[in-house]
This record gives sequence, C-alpha cells and structure tokens, in this order.
Amino acid sequence: CEMKFSDGEFTIDKQVAAQLRHKRDVLRQVTRTRKNLFLTMVTTFGVTDNAYAKELVATSLTIDALF
Repeated sequence: CEMKFSDGEFTIDKQVAAQLRHKRDVLRQVTRTRKNLFLTMVTTFGVTDNAYAKELVATSLTIDALF
C-alpha cells in the first residue's frame, strides 16, 4: 500500500513508476513470494489516469473512503 499526499490528483510519472516497480520487486525478492502483488494507492484526491497508473495501480482509494 503506497500513501501519497498532493494538493491535487497524484500523477505517476516515469520516475515514480520506476520507484514503485523497484519497491514491488524488492518486496517480492525479500519475501520470496510467488503470489501476485497488487499496488493500492491511498491519496487525498486520487491518481491521475495515465499509462503508468493503468500499468501499476490495482486499486486507488481517496480520503473520502477513509472518513
């Protein structure tokens, strides 16, 4: 679960996408899991719908879901 704060929608760009992939790969390597890993973004205003988000994000929750 990745949590981000932003003044508007959070945008996953090339650099952030690389960081998220790296975190996922390290988790898989350290835990030696063969199970699927699903990235969930918890944000204030949501995630911008772009190619990186479509590739990486399985679920996106906004602050409204928490309160």
